[in-house]
Amino acid sequence: MAKQYAKLYPANYFIGITGSVGKTVCVQSAKTILSQKFQILSTEFDLNSDLDIPKTILKLNPTLKKVILEMGIENKGEMDFYLSLIHPKTVVFTKIAYDHSESLGELDDIIMEKGKLIKQLDEKGLAILNFDDSSCKKLAKDCKGSVLYYGTDPNNCSIWAGNIQIEDFKTTFELNLGVERVKVNFPYCGLHLVYPAMAAAALGVINNIPLTKIKLALEAVKPLEHLMQVVAGPNGSVVLDDTINSSSVALDSAIDTLQQINARRRVLVLGEMRNLGKYSDTIHRQIAQKIFKEKIDFVFLGQGNTEIIAAELKSLGFWEERVENNLQNSQIVSRLLNLLRKGDLVLIKGAYSARLDEIVKRISKKT
Repeated sequence: MAKQYAKLYPANYFIGITGSVGKTVCVQSAKTILSQKFQILSTEFDLNSDLDIPKTILKLNPTLKKVILEMGIENKGEMDFYLSLIHPKTVVFTKIAYDHSESLGELDDIIMEKGKLIKQLDEKGLAILNFDDSSCKKLAKDCKGSVLYYGTDPNNCSIWAGNIQIEDFKTTFELNLGVERVKVNFPYCGLHLVYPAMAAAALGVINNIPLTKIKLALEAVKPLEHLMQVVAGPNGSVVLDDTINSSSVALDSAIDTLQQINARRRVLVLGEMRNLGKYSDTIHRQIAQKIFKEKIDFVFLGQGNTEIIAAELKSLGFWEERVENNLQNSQIVSRLLNLLRKGDLVLIKGAYSARLDEIVKRISKKT
């Protein structure tokens, strides 16, 4: 039914957004920007998203002018299913990484599966690609239509960001288009979230929305709960709640964000990262090396495969008394309530199934 319903509407109404990270923020930001000019429909954030696209298509009505679809995949064949329903004329790629490699395979396999979205474009189609991501750039050769790049390279990107910083727990950056420049105070606290914001800005630009209005729309985005959300912690500490999902790429960037914020001590709480397949051990070791390099003060690890991080940290010479693994959520709550003081900053990140959001809820009451 959804397939037949979609045929009633012009293909250029539809925008497809995919990638390994940043999709939801991109959809959210794009909806805020484009709604200044059009009646918009978009997929809603849902952890069980298999039916999001058909359900969204069935909500179509004649007043709509743009439909924004988050086309994330976890298994082979999912993109084929989406494309059996709809063929977006504008597609956006955020960043492609090893996440879901357990089911999708090697990085090249992941690129191929997600890349089906760009291959279906005809000569009138448009692909908006992250120039800073080598995997996204590989897809340009498969595009029969036009390619627009965004990123941080002014020489190769139509839309680029500069002077990216964390200020007052918001992400500030300069958004550039040709000779135009605006400073954006993006409400999310996360250096890596500038990329989906830029991709959304690109959608505004191609739809002839002025850069000044794009800036105002980005600043009006309402951050989702548990996505780099800033929460008051116990005893005057601050919590970065990123418990909505777990991604090695997003974790690496979240640690960079943690380092950008002035703090007395920096604490990291991690749940296991799943669906990494044969790369799991390597990626967990790389995360440990990142933690050691950035000199995080305390590390509390949940249950599952986090013991790899703990073992690697100890082998690197991290203080054994400052890293614990295989902790239950209740134990982590106890550690944090005893440890955190004014000026401390803690990042809590893990897959939603690990329910680390329960930790945030329990410690944020102790303010």
